[in-house]
Amino acid sequence: MKCPIATQDIHINLKNRNKAFKEYGYGPANPEIEDDEFWNARAKEWNTSVDNAKTMRCGNCSAFIQTPDMMECIISGIQGEESDDETYANEVVDEADLGYCELFEFKCAADRTCSAWLVGGPITEPMTSKQKAMLKFAKMDYEEEEDEDSGMDEESGEES
Repeated sequence: MKCPIATQDIHINLKNRNKAFKEYGYGPANPEIEDDEFWNARAKEWNTSVDNAKTMRCGNCSAFIQTPDMMECIISGIQGEESDDETYANEVVDEADLGYCELFEFKCAADRTCSAWLVGGPITEPMTSKQKAMLKFAKMDYEEEEDEDSGMDEESGEES
């Protein structure tokens, strides 16, 4: 498997994660602290109760990838040049329950969520063609929103 660039390059990962914070409600900032404002906003957005919203986490989102290959990518990206004996990468991945957000292309913590939460995850086995198609469609939907928000004409690539 070719590893996604965000699993190997911390700058790209942080850029993509920060975009998810700003544009897609990724959070809460610290999942271990009760954040009523964050969860009230998610509940309102999803038209559900706060208690139900709190169950809708990255760790059970169908864009949250934790296949063995992806976990190797995440671990190797954190490990970098460290030897297996000196690395803490496995502990970081385990403690944060990391996975890869396929929609927004960054390493993601299972206890967080975002506006794009999709039922049916995490993905822990190689994806089926149906899962790949669903994620591709969802990703295209968010990319179209970005193009509309930026004022770019999709066909010409020029500002409208």
